[in-house]
Amino acid sequence: SDHIGGISSVIGEIETGTVILPQIPEEIIPATESYTDLLRTIEQKSLDVRYPAQNETLKLDDNTYITFLASVENYEELNNYSIVCKLVHGDNSFLFTGDIQSEAEEAIVRSGADVSADVLKVPHHGSTTSSSYYFLKNVRPEYAVFEVGAFNDYGHPHNAVLRRYEEFGCKIYRTDRYGSVVFISNGKDIYVVTEKTYADS
Repeated sequence: SDHIGGISSVIGEIETGTVILPQIPEEIIPATESYTDLLRTIEQKSLDVRYPAQNETLKLDDNTYITFLASVENYEELNNYSIVCKLVHGDNSFLFTGDIQSEAEEAIVRSGADVSADVLKVPHHGSTTSSSYYFLKNVRPEYAVFEVGAFNDYGHPHNAVLRRYEEFGCKIYRTDRYGSVVFISNGKDIYVVTEKTYADS
């Protein structure tokens, strides 16, 4: 629900033709109210549903495309079925990872996918289950965005994970400190706009 809790409202407000979902094994399909609401909205609005294949590319314009990178194996953990996609705009690249854990991180890299990116949406809110050294060594992001709520019950992001990103020299943005974080790309340069300012003490 922390990822799709408001998606039914979004689809209700924005003209939508196709919803892209991960292909989840029947035995672990979520029975949550959020997921049920999404399926109900898709049916009510007669929307198309697509389940992207590994390395399938969606072209947005001559300079911009999205490549879907997961999932490449069968997993027991639902988080590993998160949609993982890489957005490329000219010379700039952005990797969105959902809640994948180290098992899926490793599988994606081993598949030969190009996971290198300027901007990384940090997997699973900076949990210790993700952001493995092996994965970060292949992504090598300049910017890392941690989507976390202030004083969240899970203790995200974990200090050990933060240190790992710092070791790679990443510029770190946390939504609990900066609020919304917006990246603007002209295909060559990336500019960052944040809702709030934050100064390290």
